Amino acid sequence: MNIDILKLIVVLIVFLYLNLKVKPCISRPNFWIMNIGLLLLLLASILDFTDGFKCLNHIPILGKKAPLHDVLEDQFFDTPGLALFALGALREILKSKKVRK
Repeated sequence: MNIDILKLIVVLIVFLYLNLKVKPCISRPNFWIMNIGLLLLLLASILDFTDGFKCLNHIPILGKKAPLHDVLEDQFFDTPGLALFALGALREILKSKKVRK
């Protein structure tokens, strides 16, 4: 099994779980921060997954050898996506700690 498809499936499952089950339990700003982060991670996963298709190499963004592909994947999707998801989760954890005290 390709590791890229596994990443795509895991991110998609977390995205669906956040939107279907967890949404009523967290605050709206934190939900949107986490949701945007997961969407960016999902886009990065899709770009990762398309690396395995040689027929897409001639398309500028989807081609594995295109320099724009790596910049988009790493600098604009993966890193900000992880940062936004972690920020939203951390804000929600800290908010729930304040409520419990």
